[in-house]
Formats: sequence, C-alpha cells, structure tokens
Amino acid sequence: MFCNQCGKPLPEGAAFCPECGAVRETEPEAVKESAAKTEQEQISAPMQNVAFNPIPAENKEKQKKKGFPFKILVPAAIVFAVLVAILVIFLTGSRKTGMDTYADRKDYIESYWSFENGMYQGERESSQGGLTNGERSMFVYADDTSLYYMRADLVPELVVDEYVATYAVSYTGEYIAYVVADNMMEGDLYLYCVKNGKITQVDTDVFPGYICLSPEGKAIAYLKNYESYTENDLYIGGVGIKNQKVDDDGSMPVAISDNGKTFYYIDDSNKLYIYNGKGSEKVSSSGCSNFFVNKDVSEILYTKDGKTYYHTPKMEDPVKISDEELHAVVVPDNVISFKDVRIGATIMGLKSLKGSILAQSGSLYWFNDKGTDTIKICSTLYDYQVSADGKSILFIKSGDLYRIKKIGDNMEAELLYDKEYVDYVVANDNLSKIYIVIGEEELLYLKGKNKTERITNDLCQDEYYRYVVAYNESMKKIFFIENDTLCYAGTNSKSKVKVMEDVDEIMELADVVMFIVWEGDDMGLYYMNGKEPVKINE
Repeated sequence: MFCNQCGKPLPEGAAFCPECGAVRETEPEAVKESAAKTEQEQISAPMQNVAFNPIPAENKEKQKKKGFPFKILVPAAIVFAVLVAILVIFLTGSRKTGMDTYADRKDYIESYWSFENGMYQGERESSQGGLTNGERSMFVYADDTSLYYMRADLVPELVVDEYVATYAVSYTGEYIAYVVADNMMEGDLYLYCVKNGKITQVDTDVFPGYICLSPEGKAIAYLKNYESYTENDLYIGGVGIKNQKVDDDGSMPVAISDNGKTFYYIDDSNKLYIYNGKGSEKVSSSGCSNFFVNKDVSEILYTKDGKTYYHTPKMEDPVKISDEELHAVVVPDNVISFKDVRIGATIMGLKSLKGSILAQSGSLYWFNDKGTDTIKICSTLYDYQVSADGKSILFIKSGDLYRIKKIGDNMEAELLYDKEYVDYVVANDNLSKIYIVIGEEELLYLKGKNKTERITNDLCQDEYYRYVVAYNESMKKIFFIENDTLCYAGTNSKSKVKVMEDVDEIMELADVVMFIVWEGDDMGLYYMNGKEPVKINE
C-alpha cells in the first residue's frame, strides 16, 4: 500500500504516513463494495507498458533478503506522525511570513501543540479536527458555534459565527466553503473569500456530506435532495458561476476546474463522467477509482479494473497507460499534493501529469511526455528517493543501490553499491550526497561506486529507518540515533557531534529535524535547524 500524498510504501495498519504525515485514506463503503465487485470481474489483458529493465538480468543472492519495510507502529510513532501532519503547516508557513527565528518558531509551534490537545491558547475548545489547504499555509477549524482559520502567526480569524455542519478549504487557500445547517441532511452553502472576507451564498437545501472545491475555490460541486449514495442530485455553482444541475441519478464529485467548465464526477456504479459546462459525457465505465488531477484540472489519471488510464477534456476516449493499478503520483517533497478529504481526487502541484513518476503495485513507472504510455523504472523496490527537481532517483533493488540521473525515454540505471545488502538510503536534494545503512547498524557515506566512509557502526536498530536517520538540507548534515543518542555529522565519523540522549525517533520536516526525547514518563518534542535543539512542548 502506497501513500497517496508522497508515494512512499505504508507500514501495515498505519493510520498515518511516516514519511509525510498524511492521513491514510479510507473509502466509503459503497466505493469499497464497487471496487471489490470490479476486482472479481477483472479480465487479464496483454501488457501495454514499454519494456524497460534498468537492472542486470542476474540478481545475485544476498545473505539477507527483505520485502517492504513494513512495521507495526508503536504508540509513540503514531503520536509523532500525527504531530508531523499537524505542524507542517506552521513550519512551511514560517518561510512565507518571515518567521524564521527560534523564538518565533517555538512560540507558534508551542501554541499549536496546546491547540492539538483540545484547547487553543487555553480558551477555545475544538470539537472538530481541522483542515489545511494544499499549500499548508492555512489551518481551518470549527468549535461548537463558529468557524475559524489561522495562518502561521496563529491569530484566529472568524469566518462565520454560526453552527457549521461541514467545511472545506481550497488548494490555494483563497476560499473556504461551508454549510450552515441545523441538521446533517441539508443547509445553506457559502463561499468565504479569505482575501477580502466577502461571503457568497451559493445555494440552499444542500447536503453537507460531499462538497468539492476547485483549486482556487471559485467553483464548487455539491449535492441536493440527498436520499442515499445512489439517490441524489449533483450541482455546480460558485463565484460568478450560475447554479446548474449536472446529474440526477446519484453521483459524487471528483474534481472541478475554477471556471466550472471541466468537472469530473462518478455515478453510483463508479462510472466516470466529464461535464463541460453544457452537458455530460461518459469517460469510462464502472470500476473507476484512485483519481489524480493536475493543478488546473485539465488532466486526470485513474484506475479502472486494476489498470491505469489517462484523460483530458479534449480527448474522445481515455488512454490506457498501464496494466497495473495506480496507487500514487510520486513527487519531490517540495511539490504540493492535496487529497480531497472525501471521495474527490488528489490535486497535484504539477502543471502537467505527463513526465511524472507513478507508483503502481510495488513498482515505479515514468509516465512519458506524450501522455501515451509508461516505462518501468523499477519493480519490487525496497526504498527510493526522488530528487527535488523530480528528474533523478535513487532506489534499492534486491539489496543493491542504483541511481538514474535522468528519468525519461532512454534512462539508464547506474549501480552505486553492491558489496553488502543496503537496508536504507537517504540523500540531499540533488542526490549528490548519499548515505546508506548496511548490516542494520552501520551508517556509511557513499564517496563513489562501492567506496564508503563510515559515519557510525552503532546505529539504533529499526526496521523503518526513516525514524532513525534524516538528512537536513539547511544544515547540510546527516542526523542519526546512535545508542539512543541523537548525533549529526558531515561525511565522516570525525565530524560527528552529539546532540541529546534518550532520543526515540527523528524526522526531517520542512527545514528542521524534529525528534522525540523521553524524559522519564514524559515525551518531549524538539526541533533543530541550528547548533542547539529547541523544545516545543512544556
């Protein structure tokens, strides 16, 4: 199972992704039942993918063999993942607002720590979890009577002082949608413009359960006359957009463009349709799921009957690009993806989906620039890292480390290390500084092909090494846990500096490294992007 946000493999049973903190998605029962039905009816077809095998045909036997690094997460790890998912908005927001001093960072993170425990600055109790926008620069939340949003300065701004049954925030954070209702069956739908505070009433008698905003938030898809998943009316409306009924046979929104003229939705049999502002056309038959769109909703990737398809509004028919199921569009950490909290698509921060990397059934593929086919990068991989520009990749295959410097039609995999089984790899943004874990306890800096410099041979053992090793780009250092002590180093053991003892887990987030320290029975949360660690919670 892959994370639908960053594409990394998920540990078995994990509620959150340990790589990016994203909440693992769950599907409505109707979608699950439909998917199960189509899986039983699936008919095998010849492979369409262009064959590409960057790995030598012979795979020598290693003394140690592993599958995916799945791990049953302990409670502390789950807590850490939750905190990562929450705090990323403020760590990202600090760079946009200029709040980059230790004091500022500590203030707003500490305030939010209190908020997550149920109280905002000890005054306002939260009865709902809250949402961030795609750019993670805003947090929207509601208490029992009102709806608010906050930016990185943690100053709450009131949206509406009424009971809000449901709400959503757009990818860019320009608009917030909400439904004011006395019950959970119907209410009044509004759009709030964050820039000027203007409120636009979109419609009345709207079902609060499913609303889908466009990337900027000017257009919205919603349901009326809701009786069940199979009986409802689908509408679109918005700022400067006339309310229009799109379908009345029981449908759910998937993704909508800002002008409302490109709108993908599914019916109760998971058939995919497109609405062009005047009428609807069927794109694909039943079994459609796992939707991914580019940032202006002019392209869509999806799974049907265990295969991956690509479609644009100008195409008569979708193109099958792979005979494997689509799990995620893999993007670098600096590219923003935004999963709709309900049934909708994941909006990728990409101008085009063509040329991207797709995670499919334990393999990675490159979706070609023409939008016609995929080329396999690697299969049954153990771990990987994509460069910040998305054009190169490191990956572990059968315990050997490989690098592709230029992903594309004529890519070649370069063997970097095969002397011993590689458990984990981590690198800087452009993949020029590479560190590997071997023998479960040795952390090495890779100087050249099969040439290494030992950093430590007492690395804390963990089946999921993202909790014990992290590279910090701003400090240009590798952080690691050695015998329960947090250390950082450059490219050799002589540069090692001890930071703090009794450290349980670490993770890179934005421009800092976060870590947990057990202080007796209490858990301390710290971050570091300079010489001294800073404690977040008191």
